[in-house]
Amino acid sequence: MGAKTRQFELPLGPGSARRFRGLNQFCVYCGSAADTREHVPPKALLEEPWPINLRTVPACQPCNRGWSSHEEYLAVVLAHISDSPRLTAKLREGGAVDRALRGSPKFDDRIINALSEHSDGRVQISLEIERIAAVTQKVAFGLHALRYGHGCRLASFALVAMAGPGHTLPPEFAGALWNWPGVRKKRWTEVQQGVFSFIFAKTWMAGGAPLYCFMKLQDTLLAVVSCPAPIARAKRRLASPPW
Repeated sequence: MGAKTRQFELPLGPGSARRFRGLNQFCVYCGSAADTREHVPPKALLEEPWPINLRTVPACQPCNRGWSSHEEYLAVVLAHISDSPRLTAKLREGGAVDRALRGSPKFDDRIINALSEHSDGRVQISLEIERIAAVTQKVAFGLHALRYGHGCRLASFALVAMAGPGHTLPPEFAGALWNWPGVRKKRWTEVQQGVFSFIFAKTWMAGGAPLYCFMKLQDTLLAVVSCPAPIARAKRRLASPPW
């Protein structure tokens, strides 16, 4: 048998016509020229080995990287509040989160300063909600664009509810996850089992938005983002393989 060919990747030069083949040449987040693709959801919120059917949206470099520190913060928070063996292992010496915090003393101090003792003796963490809101807003925007087509504004998306371990969603949001009168749970789209899944649903009780994106992260945190109403944009749907 002949020797196997070793492969590695190199970026195409700016003169290559194939560089943007199949790529909408504008960033879905800011509208500027797109020179990369952004994974939705971002790999920072997933686990290796990555799912083989990850989807992407066109983005510029600044938008692709602009939320990275917030995504890292959310990943670290999830490891601290979860009881999942997969995540708690990351906190042990030599684990992914332990290495990240050791490599960034200021970040480590920030997490330590956010810890406090609850009245029942448990240690709790004070979350930087604006950072979690920034990530969930962007992810919901990308999921919305892939599902319904681009054309909405990022500012039209907002984190409106969140539930962690020991918490439940307000009734108007929890009710949206069930089909009535059959009283059965709606089907979620699972990007990676036990790691990331989502569903778009309307509330059946009082709600301030026509549509909500529910996201489950690491079976630990449930975030709800208000979204604009879907508009028929068949010609504006983004080319990307399905989940």
